[in-house]
Amino acid sequence: MHTDEYEISIAREVKHCEQVVEKIEKKLKQRRQHFGCDYPEAAAAAGGHLAIDEREMARWRDDVEALPIWQQRLAEYRQALAVMRISASRFE
Repeated sequence: MHTDEYEISIAREVKHCEQVVEKIEKKLKQRRQHFGCDYPEAAAAAGGHLAIDEREMARWRDDVEALPIWQQRLAEYRQALAVMRISASRFE
């Protein structure tokens, strides 16, 4: 069953996920530029030549772990929206 409300809701979820993925990617890029490395290298060097606050490392780790989850969610919503639009076109 297809209704405009379902399609609108899923489209909103797609937009939200896109915004979250973009925000996380931006933060990861900023950290990469600021510290000159990615999280795995920073984690290995923590306490050594890189002086990174523990809270910053925790936020960085959280973002690294969250990104693939949000990307997967985005892909699922995009797929659901595509299926919904295909099914809607059959009734036109």
